[in-house]
Amino acid sequence: MATHQKGTIIVTGANGYLGSAIVRHIVSSPELQSYHSIFIVRDKSAANTRLTSALKAAVEKVSCEVVSLDLASLANVRRVATAINGRISTRTIPPIRALVLNAAFIEFETQTWTQEDGFDMAFAANYLGHWLLTVMLLQSIDLKTGRITVVGSDIHNPDDWLTETIGPYTHPDNKWRPFITGDNIDPIALGTWSTRADDPSTQNGLRRYGAAKFCLVTMISELQRRLDSDPLLHRVTTVGVDPGSMASSEGVARRTDWFSRNIVHGIIMPIMGYVWIWLYPESNRKMRTTARSARDVMRATMDVSVDKAAYFDGTAPAETAEEARDVRKREMIWRDSVRYTQLKESETVLKNWK
Repeated sequence: MATHQKGTIIVTGANGYLGSAIVRHIVSSPELQSYHSIFIVRDKSAANTRLTSALKAAVEKVSCEVVSLDLASLANVRRVATAINGRISTRTIPPIRALVLNAAFIEFETQTWTQEDGFDMAFAANYLGHWLLTVMLLQSIDLKTGRITVVGSDIHNPDDWLTETIGPYTHPDNKWRPFITGDNIDPIALGTWSTRADDPSTQNGLRRYGAAKFCLVTMISELQRRLDSDPLLHRVTTVGVDPGSMASSEGVARRTDWFSRNIVHGIIMPIMGYVWIWLYPESNRKMRTTARSARDVMRATMDVSVDKAAYFDGTAPAETAEEARDVRKREMIWRDSVRYTQLKESETVLKNWK
């Protein structure tokens, strides 16, 4: 039994550009070394070079493991969540102190769907898999200090100045905003919203990613509302962090064109990030290093003084998109998520789960 550990930290997307920086931050932090960590990747048998490199910073006493999980497979999410719950119920590992929903997936020049259920891959991998994982793992969360951290993105907000500059939602007829115009989110979930047929440019995939992140960000307030009224889970906290832009040719930009991938994301933006952090180390400018963003994410995750449902742009308090604050739409996304996953009462301890 792992009784000497203070809790369990779970991070999805641990081999990603930001995820591996979060891993490095955890395993090299004296405070966080006292926790057991589960670093989730899509396939732990793959090379996972960034994660492997980050783990080299771990000292011998660090307790951690790498777990495979395909967030785009609801069946796989169920198996992994059930396995983690089983280990915590038998006290093999301690309760979950933090669940960091970090994994991200963008398709710029392609569009694919999940084989099992036919969901748009961006929707399933960025949002729906995370939602199911979270509601299932609530039975294993620390009831006093447990925290769910949503890693957001400015692309979820059409009114953000950088998003407006990039222009994915710009259309003379406002075709791409608001995200939700009907009685359900089926167009986003099933990938009929912003298809390559609608727009053959790379903007179509960026919009689908933004829509998925929008759904994920609504979890911050909607899940918190349900937790607050729960007799068992009312002390559990949800928070969100926009980590800023962290350019890399091997990050989310790896699926875009050569110039954007290698020149813009591989050279120009990283240089800007390092210069800005050097000049203004505590600023919240859009371009940041992964080390800085990892620190910001884990600060919000572990600082018990952070308010429930708080959202940060780096370290600065911020607001989510106006549409993400629409209570009716937040509830709609939740109800549709229950429908898509076919969640059963036995799979979650959350009382108000429907």
